[in-house]
Amino acid sequence: MKILKLFGLVIPTLVCSSVFAAENVMSLSYDGFFDRIEKLDKPEFQNVKLAFYLKEMTTGKPCGIKSVHLKTKLKSKKVYFYESGEVILPFDKQYDLDKAQVVIEKVNDDNCGLDMRIESISLFSSNIEANEIIALIDTFDAALEKQTGMLSFLAPEVIGATFLAPEGSSMEIVSGAKGECNDLGCTITKSSFENNIEHVKFSTKPTKALPYIQK
Repeated sequence: MKILKLFGLVIPTLVCSSVFAAENVMSLSYDGFFDRIEKLDKPEFQNVKLAFYLKEMTTGKPCGIKSVHLKTKLKSKKVYFYESGEVILPFDKQYDLDKAQVVIEKVNDDNCGLDMRIESISLFSSNIEANEIIALIDTFDAALEKQTGMLSFLAPEVIGATFLAPEGSSMEIVSGAKGECNDLGCTITKSSFENNIEHVKFSTKPTKALPYIQK
């Protein structure tokens, strides 16, 4: 199996692009996020999303978050987030037109940036049909090409998917296509589906899937 590289980030990490109200507060222009979310707001991408994670720039660990708001000069909207650092940015045309800012209050003054990555939305069982995995890989590839826009000819080809294990758990491929597993989960490529393989069985239910590209 060829060496693979996890393609987590679609674009470079974003750091504060506006004025700091305090060292533990960062403000980012919403329009860039809206434009990228809009590119995947199509029926063919209904099983994937563009996810945003606030991470420490050096270690890549989640940054602690106190609050997140989408703010304009006249109004403010609360934005949900998780302990994993994921920020659930809404898709709101009016806030884009109103030049909103994404204002994040951190727990401390760590140097943090907002990472973006494409990931699956669907809930998985421990037994996944081969056709579903192949379709997901193709969708990842199309979504990445969509994000790169005019530079799509430079976009790397997505050749597989990594299925993430539940936090604190390990996961193995019990039967079906061959793949590689580590502490994060298991990676399967399209080329692994040979000899009329109909499904892949994991030792536990994957939490989500991420695209893999060839190194």
